[in-house]
Amino acid sequence: MSSMFDRSIPWFVSGALLLTTCMPVAAQTTASARPFRGALFGAQGTPNSPQTLDVSALFLEAYDDNLFATLGGTVDPRSRAASGFYTMFLPGITYRLKHPHYQVGVTGASALGYYPDLDAVRSISHNLGAGFSAQVGRKTTVLLNQTAAYSPSYLYGLFPGSPEVSPGDPMPDAPNYAVNDVESYSHGTTATLSYDLTTRAAASVGGNFRFTDYTHETQVQQDQTSKGFDGEFSYQRTRNLGLLFSYHYSTGNLAYGGSVDTDEHRLSGGFSYSRALSATRRMNISFNFGTSAVSTSGAPPSLQLPDRLYRASADASVEYPFVRSWRTTASYRRGLEFVPGLLQPVYGNGVSAALDGLLNRRVEIGVAGGFSQGRSALTTAASQYDTYHGSARLQYALTNSTAVHIEYLYYFYDFVGNVLVVSGAPQRLERNGVRIGLRLLVPAFRG
Repeated sequence: MSSMFDRSIPWFVSGALLLTTCMPVAAQTTASARPFRGALFGAQGTPNSPQTLDVSALFLEAYDDNLFATLGGTVDPRSRAASGFYTMFLPGITYRLKHPHYQVGVTGASALGYYPDLDAVRSISHNLGAGFSAQVGRKTTVLLNQTAAYSPSYLYGLFPGSPEVSPGDPMPDAPNYAVNDVESYSHGTTATLSYDLTTRAAASVGGNFRFTDYTHETQVQQDQTSKGFDGEFSYQRTRNLGLLFSYHYSTGNLAYGGSVDTDEHRLSGGFSYSRALSATRRMNISFNFGTSAVSTSGAPPSLQLPDRLYRASADASVEYPFVRSWRTTASYRRGLEFVPGLLQPVYGNGVSAALDGLLNRRVEIGVAGGFSQGRSALTTAASQYDTYHGSARLQYALTNSTAVHIEYLYYFYDFVGNVLVVSGAPQRLERNGVRIGLRLLVPAFRG
């Protein structure tokens, strides 16, 4: 294990102790993150409390038609998928402190599974996020966020999500999307400094770092590092319309066993549009388009990698709360991706969408889906992928702290060629799953 990661062990262990006692439930297995709750479930306390501590847990009986994917085991792709039942337990905690001049957040996720055919309890994943933002002076704001995770499902990162980082946001671990039993530890840091130039113009600079440590490295699966730098300038043209111009640099060693570095320089511009729909609802739209220059370093001449490639990049998002208790969101992303676990960086197109809301004061439903398609960013050989997922969720409140949770999910991916597929995983996987259980939410503190 590298010395860089050794220095983070004390911090990670302290976080792990917290994880074992109370973790927030993974985002892919719980109610949505929308800002409203049912009138019954989770209604305790004052929603505008400056300090909150929520303890939650999910107890689920699960069925999958591909237990190899569930157990994360290495499987011969020609073997027939085995179906079966198992039990999942996901405890959790979320702490938030909101002050006019600073915010603090601590969240996390943990997932354990009991498999009766093996008579064994498996630790699926653990996750922790901690961070703060503060107003330094009248015009300056700083943000720092740290994440740490044990064996998250890295391939879930192929689906686009929100690029915004808030204090305490954890690394998505997506326990429902595990595809191998390769143990790893991953941690990341994000820092941003923002400055208001005028009442309408603002500038920001930021950086991010991510390191993934594999406990059992192989010749092709080495420890992976990626980092980046961002500079942005924004101008509020009108009350609802804002303009954004940015420069982004990123680099990572996710190629050829860590021996080749890939660098990206990207320039982009776009707009954001926000309009109030009512006193409590606001529609938000953003779109950015740019161009990227991708190059490599450290590659031996025998690999015959291109010196420089130029690609178009884009990202867009929509959030529309069309009635008081219903919301739909969608995200699109096209660009270079450093996804831990993949054997090369990829250039892909991805889209995600979700719809959730309340049928009445007791019943909440949600549907979500995503699709991503791409190929190796470094080689012209047949090395591409297709992946998509879908889920449907129903939650029925029994009391203000308990609810019945029912969920269906579907997950598929197909990697063509052998230069991308994650180590220890089949090149093609298809999976259906059902979860039924009880969700608990206890507002432990409101202050």
